[in-house]
Amino acid sequence: MTTDNSYTKTITVAATPEEVFAALTDPDQVTTWWSAKSTTGSGKAGGELQIIFGTEEHPTVMRVLSAHRPEVVVWEVTSSPLIPDWKGTRPTFTMATTEDGCRLDFAHHGLVPTLECFDLCNVDWGRFLVRLAAHAEQRG
Repeated sequence: MTTDNSYTKTITVAATPEEVFAALTDPDQVTTWWSAKSTTGSGKAGGELQIIFGTEEHPTVMRVLSAHRPEVVVWEVTSSPLIPDWKGTRPTFTMATTEDGCRLDFAHHGLVPTLECFDLCNVDWGRFLVRLAAHAEQRG
């Protein structure tokens, strides 16, 4: 848990950390679980993912700060037309093997209760993390 009031959630995924890692770094898989129109770019460390949602003309851009297979993926939001409050925040996914598959610890650093989007994002991240888990489980 973070100490800065950023959004956090932990879920158990019936898949390996490698399968969850792939779902976070392969653009086609990101498109699927995040219900995006398209995702292009590179999910490797130093790369960028450009994600188009719905009818948006400009992508949400995630700079990949870290992609250490299969334990951690850290993005930094450099552009977010759909949710401007996200710019400069860092979605962070940490995976660990468990008896049941994988524990996914998620923190969206900078997504704090004082932001206008916090309540909606709280609901949406909960939904999309469940979709991420289901996607990784289907691929396993």
